[in-house]
Amino acid sequence: MKKLVLRQALASVGLTAFAVVAQGQELRPAPGFWVRTGAVIRHGYNVQFTDSSAPLPAGEGNYANGFVRPSVSTNSPYTWNWGYQDASQVQGTTVAYERFDSRPRVGTLESGTQSAFGGELRAGFEAFRFEVFERDVRFGLEAGYSFSSLSASASGNVTGSASHTRGVYSLVGPGGTPIIPPTAPYQGTFNGPGPVIQLAPASMNTLTGVGTSTAQFGLDADIHTFKFGPYFELPLSRRWVVGLSFGYCTVLPDSEFTIDEVTSYPGTGIPGSTLKRTIRRSDWQPGGYVELRANFEINRRLGVYVAGELQYNEALEFGGEGRTARVDLGGIYGASAGVRLNF
Repeated sequence: MKKLVLRQALASVGLTAFAVVAQGQELRPAPGFWVRTGAVIRHGYNVQFTDSSAPLPAGEGNYANGFVRPSVSTNSPYTWNWGYQDASQVQGTTVAYERFDSRPRVGTLESGTQSAFGGELRAGFEAFRFEVFERDVRFGLEAGYSFSSLSASASGNVTGSASHTRGVYSLVGPGGTPIIPPTAPYQGTFNGPGPVIQLAPASMNTLTGVGTSTAQFGLDADIHTFKFGPYFELPLSRRWVVGLSFGYCTVLPDSEFTIDEVTSYPGTGIPGSTLKRTIRRSDWQPGGYVELRANFEINRRLGVYVAGELQYNEALEFGGEGRTARVDLGGIYGASAGVRLNF
């Protein structure tokens, strides 16, 4: 009877031990593939808008909409080194040019620190395991893609002095023959040949005054992020696992830069201007990433995770007509959470 009881006890202990081992194996999947997906938020994006305007024309005979400069015959009262941009500049037997010698600009505007929200998909392969201080450390490679959206804006206004010059040149050539200008846009050269016009302006008028420039800038970007690198995971208990990932990270901000700017010079006679434009730019920005995470293994196949990361990528800068947008992608902090499947 005692032997029977002893056998039953040993059998019970053996079954219990087998169950514990089996449960431990259930929560310790063998090396293989895994996939995880979840939500991600990244913070630290800074968007800077600059309104410095395009460089103003400088030097005698240079204008915003053309030029009239000496040609190879520098002692001649006529030149074929001239050009203009628009047919409306031709007024009878004259061609008119304009330029700003100075005007108010709002300068640089900051959007402040911005956040981007989106989702992430990452897959990896556990290559092998090794022991450190009697603990199994898992090593593998991972690759991932994430998508998030960023929106930023800034506005400002400035009041300052302005100077506007208008020059009018005669289209009457040597011998009093009217010149029929080539179709706009037209650009002559220093060495010619080409139709000649009078080098000295028929009239030159400069107006000065005070004006106000008001600018509204915006940037909307879809941020595509790709990552690749190694990872390490260390089980802390039967269910909790901590991990470290790092590697190469490239970011594609598919960006749209909007400009809405109005400049006016009331009571001065200086012509005001309105600029509405949208500029798009997509360009890969290389960098790197590091991530710390914690996995909770529900069973052999399913788990949940939370993670924190740091990304650093080169800044994206683009624009036109003297207006630029700069998206700083360095020092971006992120957090993510979701589910993980083991295969």
